[in-house]
Amino acid sequence: MNNKGLLVLIGVWLSALTYLQFSPKPEVISDKAPAVIAYVHGDTIQQGMLLIQSLEATLREKMTEVESVLKAQALPLQEEAQELINYANSGQASADEIDIASRRVGEIETIIEKLQYDAEQSFALQEQTMQTTIAEHLTETLRAFSQDQGIDLVLNWGLSGEGVLYGTDSRDITYEVLEALNDPK
Repeated sequence: MNNKGLLVLIGVWLSALTYLQFSPKPEVISDKAPAVIAYVHGDTIQQGMLLIQSLEATLREKMTEVESVLKAQALPLQEEAQELINYANSGQASADEIDIASRRVGEIETIIEKLQYDAEQSFALQEQTMQTTIAEHLTETLRAFSQDQGIDLVLNWGLSGEGVLYGTDSRDITYEVLEALNDPK
């Protein structure tokens, strides 16, 4: 029986060693050099980046152009509405004419509101395109710069808000941190 017990003990021992050898090992966040973390002042980047200055200038020009076109389109409609209002208030218009004028002024207001809405939507789309262009350029430039300089993480620091602007491949450690936080040690 002693030999049988010894064989069982050796079998359990070998099983345990095999399990320890081949079981998944807890990942270490980094087994190499410490991460290199850098930051930029986002406000300074925003003020000094030539692409932003150029795109904002173009956007202002487009906004001025859109306002000019909108005024040119709205002016004859506004003049027509003013003539209708003046005629309706002149005392010469019949009740039917006042009703017709009132409906037409309402139509003109709707047309002008639609023109304004379309102009605002166009401007919002142009602004979104500008923001996307800036974000793509910033991301690509930070990626290349960071790889060249050996930087693992670039943070934005300043009044424009804090956050990660660039980071190497990330690893979600939420559950590991939660486990450590809840460890009763």
